[in-house]
Amino acid sequence: MNNKTILITGATSGLGLEAAKQLAKQGHEIILLCRNKEKGEQAVSEIKNFSGNNKLHLYTANLSSQKSIEAAATQIKKDFLKLDVLVNNAGAVFNNFQLSDDGIEMTMANNHFNYFWVTYYLFDLLKNAHAARIVNVASDSHYSAKKIDVDTFYQKKGSYFVLSAYEQSKLTNVLFTYALAEKAKPYNITVNALHPGFVYTPIGEKNGNKFFGLVWSLASKLFGLTVEKGASSHIYLASSNAVDGISGNYFHRCKSKKSSAISYDKNLQDLLWKESERKSGFQFL
Repeated sequence: MNNKTILITGATSGLGLEAAKQLAKQGHEIILLCRNKEKGEQAVSEIKNFSGNNKLHLYTANLSSQKSIEAAATQIKKDFLKLDVLVNNAGAVFNNFQLSDDGIEMTMANNHFNYFWVTYYLFDLLKNAHAARIVNVASDSHYSAKKIDVDTFYQKKGSYFVLSAYEQSKLTNVLFTYALAEKAKPYNITVNALHPGFVYTPIGEKNGNKFFGLVWSLASKLFGLTVEKGASSHIYLASSNAVDGISGNYFHRCKSKKSSAISYDKNLQDLLWKESERKSGFQFL
């Protein structure tokens, strides 16, 4: 790809930061959409020092809040005419059941509705680009999710288990990717998902439970990939000419592979899409 404008959510640490550093080094213009301004400024400085690229822009939003994402996207649309690549990377896990400002369970708010809202509010910029790309960071954890229980998006049903909530949210990433890939075809926009592998990142340490955070940290340090290796598919899908025109695929280590059987269920894709529209109060494609 020639130098492109690439927006990455959650690029203050881990995979998002590494992808931003490498893509900036390639010469692309990078937009960081992050929760924390101070951490965002630190990330911009680190990316600039690593890449020598000054084409870096920082915007902040609470990525679990529809109103906050809409406000940030409104400003981005004032500042840019097009967006060539959107990397929906930001995510989170929560040990206890919590509701967002919009009344959505926090794991689902951060890991699914975040993607849905960012994509919707920036879609006009993607349409303005030539052959834009959307990259959704999912996880092989989605294989363990056997269904989508919409009720759990908004209320606690029985015991809340952090891994079950995370697995369901990652299944929604794949379902959303496949549904959007079909809907985005008329606009020459490709949409793909990826599994980065088990990577040492601080995501598991951000959920508020010290024991869970400690276990996650120890396991990922012992068995996890480096962020350099984990971000390889981010960089590949965002910038490689090899994936021109390829859409509706699930990638790991820069190669397409089969996702779970349930993720190809078009009825389930449609159910998730319609529920996301209903809760968001808008019709998207």
